[in-house]
Amino acid sequence: MTLYPAHSDAQVANAANAYLKSDPIPSFLLPCYENMKALKLTPDDIRAVVTDINRNVAATLKLCGPAILTQANFAERATSILATIITKTHPCQQDIGDEDDHEGLEEEESSEYDWLVIDTAMDVVIGLSLALGEQFTEVWKVFLKPVQKYASSQTNFERSTAIGVIAECTANMGPGVTPYTSVLLKLLLHRLSDEDSETKSNAAYAIGLLVFHSTNSAEYLPSFNTILQKLEPMLHTQTARTLDNASGCLCRMIMAHPDKVPIDDIMPTIVGQLPLKEDYEENKPIFECITGLYMHENQTIIGLTPKLVEVFAAVLDEPAEQLDLPTRAKIISIVKFIHGKNASLVSGSPVLMNSIKTADQ
Repeated sequence: MTLYPAHSDAQVANAANAYLKSDPIPSFLLPCYENMKALKLTPDDIRAVVTDINRNVAATLKLCGPAILTQANFAERATSILATIITKTHPCQQDIGDEDDHEGLEEEESSEYDWLVIDTAMDVVIGLSLALGEQFTEVWKVFLKPVQKYASSQTNFERSTAIGVIAECTANMGPGVTPYTSVLLKLLLHRLSDEDSETKSNAAYAIGLLVFHSTNSAEYLPSFNTILQKLEPMLHTQTARTLDNASGCLCRMIMAHPDKVPIDDIMPTIVGQLPLKEDYEENKPIFECITGLYMHENQTIIGLTPKLVEVFAAVLDEPAEQLDLPTRAKIISIVKFIHGKNASLVSGSPVLMNSIKTADQ
């Protein structure tokens, strides 16, 4: 069975398959470069092998989780190797910048080609954070500064990727992010005003996760008004992903500190933008926030019920991937609550009535 996906260059694919068979995961990037050179692989070919191995390891971490960490010294060795890639000191990167390295490629295309090695290494970092959970807090010390550097890059895709990595690692390590609250808050506040919409969107996602997971509220609460001011224009953008992430951020802020957010002003705007158009992952915090407000009998959210009934019908319908199962269950419980209070609001929707019926079976 082939361990490695087909590659446009069969020689590179064969080298990668042989490499993975000989040492599947623990030393996934300890370079058999002499063997690769014996096959007359070019520097670009070697980087292609490393890039695709990164992709496979990231996918394996996501699929297997902590199970992969039972292999001897895997986390330590992986961390060391990934650090060399992200800091551009890995052997496969030593010729980056040579004039003959990308002959025939435009400068921008060449730059993005080299970036793939780093980008996929960051995917492995995210995979490690997912596998380690809160314990990733110690490993994050190794990656924080180089990721910060990319987050301050002059290149849009480097900034947006780095901020995305910060967001995903924050989500995965949960309260383990607390020691980094101050340094990440400063960076993310700055990126909330980034000229690049993707970076700005990722910053909204990241700062909401930081507020939600960090236990150092004394550090971030003084910045709440600044965050709210920076998010407000994002709620009126035409870019769906930016709108989705800003809404998710605000809902995480409400759940973390409902007394520090002007719910009466913000929730009508958020509800008016629902259902989300692109980033369905943010449905989880948004509807967790909304169902929580219903449970506390918040008068603003109760007043928005006629609009929310339409939203609930939309998200409980296709496509099914709009909601994960726990979020779907929470919404159905609220629909049942509304139906009990005022059946006429729900009875006209086949989707909602069917959801109640299915849940009761």
